[in-house]
Amino acid sequence: MSYKKKTVLILVAFAALRIIYLLYAPFDVSPDEAHYWEWSRRLALSYYSKGPGVAYVIAFFTRIFGDNAFGIRVGAVVFSTLASYVIYLLGRDLFKCEKTGFYAAILANIVPILSVGAILMTTDVLLVFFWGAALLCVKRALDGKGGWWWYAAGVFMGLGFLGKYTIVLLYPCVLLFLIVSREDRPWLKRAEPYIGAVIGIALSTPVIYWNITHGQVTIKHTLGQAHAGSGGVFFLEPLEFLASQFGIVTPVVFIGFVYGIYLCALNGFRRRDGGLLLAFFTSAPVFLLFFFKGFHGKVQANWAIAAFVTALPASVWAFRLLYGESKASVRKALKAAAISGVALSAAISLLACFPQALEAMGVKGIFSRPPYNRVIGWKELGEKVSRVRDEMEGAGKTFIMSDTYQITSELAFYTDGRPVVYNADTGSRRMNQYDLWPGFNELYGYNAIYVKGGDAEIDAVVLDAFERCDREPFTVYGRGRELTEVTIFRCYGFKGMEKRDLSRF
Repeated sequence: MSYKKKTVLILVAFAALRIIYLLYAPFDVSPDEAHYWEWSRRLALSYYSKGPGVAYVIAFFTRIFGDNAFGIRVGAVVFSTLASYVIYLLGRDLFKCEKTGFYAAILANIVPILSVGAILMTTDVLLVFFWGAALLCVKRALDGKGGWWWYAAGVFMGLGFLGKYTIVLLYPCVLLFLIVSREDRPWLKRAEPYIGAVIGIALSTPVIYWNITHGQVTIKHTLGQAHAGSGGVFFLEPLEFLASQFGIVTPVVFIGFVYGIYLCALNGFRRRDGGLLLAFFTSAPVFLLFFFKGFHGKVQANWAIAAFVTALPASVWAFRLLYGESKASVRKALKAAAISGVALSAAISLLACFPQALEAMGVKGIFSRPPYNRVIGWKELGEKVSRVRDEMEGAGKTFIMSDTYQITSELAFYTDGRPVVYNADTGSRRMNQYDLWPGFNELYGYNAIYVKGGDAEIDAVVLDAFERCDREPFTVYGRGRELTEVTIFRCYGFKGMEKRDLSRF
């Protein structure tokens, strides 16, 4: 059987197992998934913090499977499977070895960040697919398959931008490669790469237009996330970012990534090998950018995930090269290291999906700590708020609100009837998508259910907006144990609330 057929069969098997897992639905949707679902029922050209891609994917699958956790998440399975196949093709074409592509595709389904990401509908799974697909098209063009592959690359770039803006980094990465690679440099004098870039930009215009008509809020948000203008210098953040990479792909695999990228540069320049150089220039610059960005401020562990698209097959190729050139005694050590590294990655991925096993091993409080406390208990909270709303409806029309977009989104999804829920501005948060949608300020005379996380007191601005508010602490239980505390306020007689100008936040 060919490696191509083996790859397809294994990827289909992974996808089937993930679909079964999602049907089992062991966890509630995460706050970010619930927020993206909120976007999906208000489809637009773009949104406050990200493009519309994730919303349209969720909208497509929930129209088929319904507004449930499976409908929200099945898109992640589809795109992660496609991304894994693209990684196989990149491994085959960049390194001229189907076996490298085969093992890279398997590894893509084992390392924790990609394995867990394959069952959570986030923008990362879209980024990995579209980055890989665009890069594959570039490689096909470079291999003389036809200049039109640059146009296809532009299509994937544009669609990828609608998913996650990080894909714009692929433009300078490919440009840098073309400048450095003597054999491929003639493409800089041809029209096709530039037409492809224009196609990508053209497909990005919905986001650009939306931002022009919404005060450039995404640009302001992104600059804030990137700590633009912060002026400070942080020396621990780059080290924390580096340490986080060991966590999300495990130490042995990450060392393999680094070694593979290094060998791509070394052999790419020595042999003038375009495939190796392309792998290097589409991984190392991305990772280094975010590493050095750490000196400016906090960098999230997943921000460099696009670099893994070529680092994965590079690590497999580098291991096979090193293994083949080593003595028998060294080969044993290398094989043991590789097996232990892959086994550790697989074990962490499995335990992440089945944390009950950790509890059985004596790890206490696993479900009351991150990340599991973010995906448990929302259904119970929604049921409680539904009962409170039914009780309050007798005293007048009632709306629901919270002080964070996370709780607001979860209540919108898990409250009976999936009502419109509002994110109140209490003066302690920055702008989010809810501020761009119609608010509750016109609902004079209505009653409200106001939900806050923890054992909290009511905010003064909320108290002043109602005739009276009654406080009710509520303990969320799940899986037979206490998970967290929230505070529910029954507020009567809405008088109006002053709205701040959040556009600068």
